[in-house]
Amino acid sequence: MRKLAAIMFTDIVGYTALSQKNEALALELLDEHRQLLRPLFSQHDGKEIKTIGDAFLVEFASAVEAARCAIDIQKTLMAHTSAVIPDQRIQLRIGLHVGDVVIEEGDVLGDGVNIASRIEPLASPCGICLTAAVAEQVRNKIDLPLELQGEMQLKGIKKPVTVYRLVLPWEKKTGFLRLASIALRQPSRARMVRAGVIVLLIATGLVWWWTSQRVPTIRPGEITRLAVLPLANLMNDPEQEYFVDGMHDALITELSRLGALTVISRQSVIRYKNSDKSLADIARELQAHALIEGSVLRAGDDVRINVQLIEAAADRHLWAEVFDRKLENVLALHSDVDRAIAGEVKVTLTPEEESRLVAARPVNPETYELYLKGMFYVNKNTPEGFEKGIAYLNEALEKDPEYALAYSGLAISYIWQMDFSFSPPRESLPKAKVAAMRALEIDSTLAEPRAYLAYVRFSYDWDWEAAEKDFIRAFEINPNMATAHQQYAVFLAAMGRHDEALVEIKRAQELDPLFLMYSALEGLILFYAHRYDLGIAQSRKTLEMAPDLLAPHIFLSMCYYAKGLYKEAKAELQIIEELAGEAASLLYTCFGVSSRNEALEAINKLEKLSGQIFIGGARYAALYAMAGEMDQAFLWMEKAYEQRDPWIYGLKVGPLWDILRDDPRYDDLMRRMNFPE
Repeated sequence: MRKLAAIMFTDIVGYTALSQKNEALALELLDEHRQLLRPLFSQHDGKEIKTIGDAFLVEFASAVEAARCAIDIQKTLMAHTSAVIPDQRIQLRIGLHVGDVVIEEGDVLGDGVNIASRIEPLASPCGICLTAAVAEQVRNKIDLPLELQGEMQLKGIKKPVTVYRLVLPWEKKTGFLRLASIALRQPSRARMVRAGVIVLLIATGLVWWWTSQRVPTIRPGEITRLAVLPLANLMNDPEQEYFVDGMHDALITELSRLGALTVISRQSVIRYKNSDKSLADIARELQAHALIEGSVLRAGDDVRINVQLIEAAADRHLWAEVFDRKLENVLALHSDVDRAIAGEVKVTLTPEEESRLVAARPVNPETYELYLKGMFYVNKNTPEGFEKGIAYLNEALEKDPEYALAYSGLAISYIWQMDFSFSPPRESLPKAKVAAMRALEIDSTLAEPRAYLAYVRFSYDWDWEAAEKDFIRAFEINPNMATAHQQYAVFLAAMGRHDEALVEIKRAQELDPLFLMYSALEGLILFYAHRYDLGIAQSRKTLEMAPDLLAPHIFLSMCYYAKGLYKEAKAELQIIEELAGEAASLLYTCFGVSSRNEALEAINKLEKLSGQIFIGGARYAALYAMAGEMDQAFLWMEKAYEQRDPWIYGLKVGPLWDILRDDPRYDDLMRRMNFPE
């Protein structure tokens, strides 16, 4: 039997990860969430069709009742979990759709169900997404604003679906002003009552505003988000900055491997080096529960680290300790600091984490110094920096051929050289693979080389299955590695798994909130997903925070091109040229092409540039395709294939390649690149 119905699909945020980490707790929370939700379904005349793991599928006769039920669910959960420690909070995503469904043996099937399940992952934690069909029916019938998210191409659904979100009270900072406005429009029994309501609303809003500017006081055992601030150099010797920076990086890396903590990445915290901002301001910007600050003092082979743990909101020192070691035992020093911090924030170490911290072996002081110098220069991300850094890392390996961290440093050095177009993929990525594999042969517990190997496997080897296994293993070892989450996001986008890719890039942003490249890359992933309006909105959002950042201008030009907005795309290319020069603009000139003549002119300009930097064949292929020269386009695609040009790992889903997809040669390329079905 067919009928029109409102469908709700709910899902618990992070349930799979929690099940793997603590199955007993996961089952307990699952039962608790079912007990909370089922009475609410009944109150709104909802019919529970079935549970699918941690998800509910519920049918309603009315879109309005479905929306009201969804709102009540989120408000109930928000109130219920407000006093619960973070690890035991239940957060739901909810998707709502009205459509034609099929009733068969007590089950509900059809596109109406599929669409509700597909838009649910697009909701934020504790949020509600709904289709235009629901939005039209609930508009002006619920006292919450609707916000357009744009057209989405959902998996298994032929036509794009327009998606909205309900803006819940905790998602809208100025909500109290809106409520005050509503109150003023309502008839009141007496002037004093109306005035009292307004005063109360404004007072409540002011209290909310004041408290939102502070990081809430954290009770013992609730510190789960930490930031390690740059360590102070007490040696008054600028030549020792490499050593102090190395100590800082090591503390972040080791703490990041503790699965119960979220540790802000280096790229966000390093900007506070020598900052005069208050600790409360820093904590608020990083959304950190607590900060770690300290200093390094070195005299010959004697090293002292002074570390303090500070509760951000109250500027209250929770703990402080001094650690002294010989340089050869510096790895044990890091382990001692990490174990002490874990104890103070009441984190329970897993047996694997405990054994890893205990097993820190001595290191040759000269080798370690060379390694720190190498990474100091590599982190500069300049041609000279890479040359110096790689030389130091190789020198470290001459001293100790079994030093895994030096091999790991070489792996990322070669990857970054390619990323910055300082060397072609065929020159850099095989070296990165060899270095990463050697690091893992020596120490298989290192997450970093595992993630670097995963990157090479998918971007160079096109071994998609092996790459994913390596990514997953890297996250098991270090769940806080922001660069790995970013690389995995790009991998998932290239595979066409766009919703998963968005989850990963948002996780990278959580770990590195001030490194806006991850915010920009969300725009690229939305471009791959053909969600151009959202890609434009995300790129503009990033540019509001960093107008001179190059990447969002690039991704804006790509989305404009895909929508046929060539004038706007060319304007972005002009900004790119103003920010980074003509060469940078030419590299992305294909996204401003609107005619055959423009494509041929761009090819001529690229050929003049090719002697200066590496230009992959895929850029030429795109321009020849735009000029209608398909044979030339595929000739250059073959060159890109031989070069292992990074542009073509987006071949499966990238909008740039839509023009090639009807040609049999495209299918042959897809086969040779080992893309899974």
